[in-house]
Amino acid sequence: MSMLRSFGLSLLLAGTAGPALGAGYAPVSDGVIGNLRVAPKNAAEVAAQCDSRLDALAHLRARVEAMPHSTEPLTLLAGYDDLYNLAFTTAYTEPYVIKDTSPDAEIRKAAEECVQRASAALVDLGASRPIYERLQAVEKAPIPPTLRHMVNRQLDSYRRLGVDKDEATRMRIGELQNRVTAASIEFEGNISADTRSVSVSPAELEGMPQDWLAAHPVGTDGLVQIGMIYPDVMPLSRYADSADVRKRVMTAFANRAYPANNAVLRRIIDDRTQFAGLLGYPDYAAYDFANRMAGTPARVQSFLDEIDGVARPIGEAEAARMLARLRKDDPTLASLGSWSSGYATRLIRKEDYEVDPEQVRQYFVFDKVQAGILDLTRDLFGVEIRPWATEVWHPDVEAFEMVQDGTVIGRFYLDMHPREGKFTHAQMAPLRFGINDRVLPVAVLETNFPKGLMEHSDVVTFLHEFGHLLHWIFAGRQDFAAQNPMELENDVVEAPSQLLEEWVWDYDTLKRFATNAEGEPIPAALVEKMNVSRRFGEAFGTMQQLGYAGASLAFYSGVPADRNLADVYDTAYNRYALAPNPEGTHSYAAFGHLTGYGASYYTYQWSKALASDLLSEFRKHGLRDPATAGRYRDLVLAPGGSASMNLLAKNFLGRDWTVDAYRAELELGR
Repeated sequence: MSMLRSFGLSLLLAGTAGPALGAGYAPVSDGVIGNLRVAPKNAAEVAAQCDSRLDALAHLRARVEAMPHSTEPLTLLAGYDDLYNLAFTTAYTEPYVIKDTSPDAEIRKAAEECVQRASAALVDLGASRPIYERLQAVEKAPIPPTLRHMVNRQLDSYRRLGVDKDEATRMRIGELQNRVTAASIEFEGNISADTRSVSVSPAELEGMPQDWLAAHPVGTDGLVQIGMIYPDVMPLSRYADSADVRKRVMTAFANRAYPANNAVLRRIIDDRTQFAGLLGYPDYAAYDFANRMAGTPARVQSFLDEIDGVARPIGEAEAARMLARLRKDDPTLASLGSWSSGYATRLIRKEDYEVDPEQVRQYFVFDKVQAGILDLTRDLFGVEIRPWATEVWHPDVEAFEMVQDGTVIGRFYLDMHPREGKFTHAQMAPLRFGINDRVLPVAVLETNFPKGLMEHSDVVTFLHEFGHLLHWIFAGRQDFAAQNPMELENDVVEAPSQLLEEWVWDYDTLKRFATNAEGEPIPAALVEKMNVSRRFGEAFGTMQQLGYAGASLAFYSGVPADRNLADVYDTAYNRYALAPNPEGTHSYAAFGHLTGYGASYYTYQWSKALASDLLSEFRKHGLRDPATAGRYRDLVLAPGGSASMNLLAKNFLGRDWTVDAYRAELELGR
């Protein structure tokens, strides 16, 4: 999942930066922002903090807009960065975390309202010609080369938000942005609020692990209720012997937030289409890609087709093998459905590769996994991680701080288990920008893992999200807030987290924390078999990812008002995915990436290609080689968004990055 989901993110994310703060400017944002307040006592406290910060933002904006054009360039940049820090913190830090995690519905609602109000303030700021003109003044000055990239990118962002259009157009653009922000919050809220469940008899749960059954007792009606949370649904899709139960549960899961989100998504699509048109683009996809590495919808489609050409024949062979295995139990089965692909994959890995996921999960207890990931971070990057005594918003939440060479370099929260009203997927969300000698970076992980035994795939997800967190913290010693990691091209932000996933396939890493109830470490022979079997189904899964990417591209490439959204999704998704979803489902209604990532779900595949290439350096020297990890931290993570990822990757690899390593990985599945 992305580090943060927000339509308005582009407003201030392509900011400016400099080697030192302007001597003539004293920042005020740090004092206004103050201490973290992530566990408000009531909704009024959330509203009061929002009011205070918005008032301060208006005053600071007026101050920066009044700075003479002749002001020394670094001082102008310091003023802008002060505004950036306050604006982004007001809209997208505590309010976003609170709306996603607070146990109190009224507090979550107040935080949602703050996000909408603050987002509207940012939209208005994005139309500020005085700010734009001062950035133009910086552009014309003899600034250091290290600033040129950032200033040009920021000016481009302002133009992409219509700052150079006439007043009527700017007003309409602002209206559309605010509408999309509100609709995006509504879209995500509908997903979190969906409490549907499926009732099944105990006899229908043959094959389910005992710990899962213990967590799902039989009710007074003699039935077991299966909710639509990941710890309920994902294990069932892999272990339940009953194809009917798998299909019923996956049908309900694929219909979350439907029909409510059908109309919401239509509004988002229509408003983004109008928005792009006002800026001279044929559709929102063309707008969305214009400042990314890919550049154009044609280049994105070409990339998807390139990966498709490698993965499809392998994936089709895997799908045929899955169907053949299922037909051993049911000779009448005509085709492979999505509700049976995970189940068939598990059977094949167990029978053909001697990897039984139920055996594997005995070695992955949540508490040990978390401790192991923290230990891995210590070993790789030479840091200490220790408890941080601070207020939390729920008893499940833990807090830590990271120390390097005796100095605290960042802090983070882990909110890892599901509960009512909480964000239902997995993400890292920022709470504070790291600014050198001023503010420590702070972030929170929000996931939905079981408290006991975990699937190995859950461990992969844990390390993926933790990779985002490490990026945020290691990049947290910038001179300016606007050099944070989300300043990078958005289609590579997943690369650092995807790269880190590799360590949970490494025996030398797993043996340190993956132990069973008797304390015995996971056997080396089992890990070796896991690595052989992991390639089965990889291309099949890649085709599914291409399906999601194709769907996000299709939704934002011009959808007529009378076109059924389910048809758009099914046509685009099934162009790639090799196992169709149950008939009558509407997966797009709970496809949260359609709001934050817009047309750009291809980012996951693009980032995967980069991550595979970066990983080649570790393969040369060893996954646990501290020198390589140190170079990676210093050359790729620590610079944050101060330069293009193309340059950062080249600095680390000694050459331009390519998709060759990813292509080779996919071909291992042949």
